[in-house]
Amino acid sequence: MSALLFAQADNEIQVYASPTVQPKWTIFELHSNYTFKGSKYLSNPKSAQWTNETLEITHGIGKNFELGFYTFTAFSPSGNFQYLGNQIRPRVTVPLEWKWPVGASLSMEAGFFRPHTDSAFIWQGELRPIFDKTWGNLYLSFNPNIEFVLSGEEKGAVLAPQIKSVYTIKNIYGVGVEYYSSIGSFKRFLPLSDQEHLIGPAVDLYFHPKWEFNAAYLVGLTENSNQRIFKLLIGRRIGK
Repeated sequence: MSALLFAQADNEIQVYASPTVQPKWTIFELHSNYTFKGSKYLSNPKSAQWTNETLEITHGIGKNFELGFYTFTAFSPSGNFQYLGNQIRPRVTVPLEWKWPVGASLSMEAGFFRPHTDSAFIWQGELRPIFDKTWGNLYLSFNPNIEFVLSGEEKGAVLAPQIKSVYTIKNIYGVGVEYYSSIGSFKRFLPLSDQEHLIGPAVDLYFHPKWEFNAAYLVGLTENSNQRIFKLLIGRRIGK
């Protein structure tokens, strides 16, 4: 089951921060990810060389609430463009007035998805708690995700924790590390070799408050992980 769930996750590789989009503002984000080398279990390593392109549009509805919409597309290893699905994502954040020691929010993603055009669509999504904290120039975010499939032969849920750490230099450059995983269900963790663990250096740029830039190069730590992925996120906020 984890292979299908993580295939969806490859379309939008991101560790979330807790704040929601400001009311009446909208952010457009393009997630571009390329897999250089897939799982060591693949009989044909080139079959993993997909270029995933995901458009994410998020609108701030209330002071602590936003609604996101995703369109998943990709270019197959042979270069064919494929439409893979859509999903929505409501998210609510803990108000600052509550004075929690950490930032916290909760999102629920749900929609339909297929790994490629030869597959049937399945209903799937994720429940994503988000916790983050800033100490001076150091930022840390932890997303203990639960990814689930509601239809098809692989119904179920898996744990997929994610972590991001960034150190900001001169309020412009952010350098850090991102980590992604898929470790198994609540009832049974997968054997370590079958789990998915990716980690790598990441860069964030803060040249303008209306623009967002993030890039990372991720390396697989286990046999069943995608071995090398480059991810790029470019976003633009529109509002007052």
